[in-house]
Amino acid sequence: MGQESLKELKDLITVHGFYVSLLEKQLGHAVPVPVGIGAAEQGQENSPEASYSLKLWLDLLDMAITPPMVRDALKRTSNIEAAHALLRYFVGKASGRAGDRDKIDCVSTYLFRNPAEDSPHKWGRPETDASYYYLSEAALAFEGEIYRALGDVHFDSIPAEHVQLLREFEYFHQELEEFRNFDQITDSAMVQRVRELKQSLGKSFYHPDSLAHIAVWNDVFGRKFDDLFHNATRQIKTFAENVQREGGSILTRVEGDITVKHLTELETQQEQILLEDYQNSQDQFRKVSKYKKAVDSKRTGRTTYAPIPPRTATPEAPRPAVAAPVIPQAAFVLQPLASAVPQASTPMQPPEPRPSPNQSQPEVLAVPPSQAVQNAVHEGKIHSTREMIKNHVRNTDAKLAHIVPVKKNKLVLSAAEVEAFRAEYHGEKSFRADYANVIMIMVAYLSRMIVEVDEYNQKATSAYLWKPHADALTYLLSTLERVNLEAEQVKRVAQGRGLQDKATALEVSMNKLKKYAQTVSQTLQAADQHYSS
Repeated sequence: MGQESLKELKDLITVHGFYVSLLEKQLGHAVPVPVGIGAAEQGQENSPEASYSLKLWLDLLDMAITPPMVRDALKRTSNIEAAHALLRYFVGKASGRAGDRDKIDCVSTYLFRNPAEDSPHKWGRPETDASYYYLSEAALAFEGEIYRALGDVHFDSIPAEHVQLLREFEYFHQELEEFRNFDQITDSAMVQRVRELKQSLGKSFYHPDSLAHIAVWNDVFGRKFDDLFHNATRQIKTFAENVQREGGSILTRVEGDITVKHLTELETQQEQILLEDYQNSQDQFRKVSKYKKAVDSKRTGRTTYAPIPPRTATPEAPRPAVAAPVIPQAAFVLQPLASAVPQASTPMQPPEPRPSPNQSQPEVLAVPPSQAVQNAVHEGKIHSTREMIKNHVRNTDAKLAHIVPVKKNKLVLSAAEVEAFRAEYHGEKSFRADYANVIMIMVAYLSRMIVEVDEYNQKATSAYLWKPHADALTYLLSTLERVNLEAEQVKRVAQGRGLQDKATALEVSMNKLKKYAQTVSQTLQAADQHYSS
């Protein structure tokens, strides 16, 4: 065997030893190993056939090894040699399986958090509130370390569309910066949207440039996620203790079917929840978010706690599900992006004219997968902004609820807009639900425009950091007509019912949005002139 083949065999043996130790720890007994594999592991067989057989055997073991097992074993053993072997193994394998992507996610993130002592590349772990510049610098330094660990491996340049996808991490970081509560993360569907972006990278996911950016994101997001999660569970625990201190029992109802007992049980579950893979713990995270919202509603509303009625009492009617937000979609988005953002309820829309038999149908253009992912990111930000404004309005003193902080600016809401964000219609298909939804969407659009214009102006002189913000503004402007049409439809219904105050409120919100859209248009025109000259 050549030198490179021997290095590969050594890596495969290291990975095999790592895997077997994991399985033995989980099973509590030895793992039977095929004779040929055992011979290769002991150095008795080093032929190309032995390497091939070992690869097939490891491929089978990969089906039994979960990403959290890899993550926890690396943290427990601090084995840099095994981590480097795993890195080379997964990059060489370049598997399309989600489990393998998650495992190399764990490996690369571990290496970013635990630099090798002999590494010539130096980087620091950015703070969760650091600007994206520091994340980019850390990713660049760590990329050099990945190349060093991989050795003499040639990589082609990442396709342009995948380079653009990697730049979406700046958007995600800006969104993450604005989160102050755990339920904002769960409502934003950020974990799922990032997973879909990673999947869209295809084979480019295993490129050192991708692995470096993703590892830095995993590190920063993981710390912010854990901080907000622990903060939420602390508040839930404190609330449960206060209820019992004030005379309540563990059967005291907090909201709906949530009791103090549910809140107290969470304390013993929280560490186990975090030990699981994010994807597998989504239901648990949503439960924590639900408890946190229930606690917040009681803390702000000062509602009297009601004990659970006896079995002979009339059972409480089930609470209807909360309506999903109305999320406008661009005319060129052919399919709903339900996998990336929460499913939208169907808004009121004017009837479409039926084409005559001789009328030709408009040509429908398909959206490239990379564009669909970017659209999903934009939609997710609009949804997240709407939820953040809702949380601000509901959890801030009534005298200040109309002043919403937007980065370095402030967004002043009208009385009707504040009322729309305070309303809860629980999935109603009604005029008042459509009215509140369209007002919230317009406010969310305005907030996103203000943020993106500010971010663009700050980075206008940079080499490329300005472009994601210009792209976001282009998307917001291109989908604005859809929002205007929905608002006009609801306005006509209001006028038809004699609800002039509602029609006027809609007009006020529409005019604010249209006025700032002119600023967006001017910004994009200036950008086009500057970068085309």
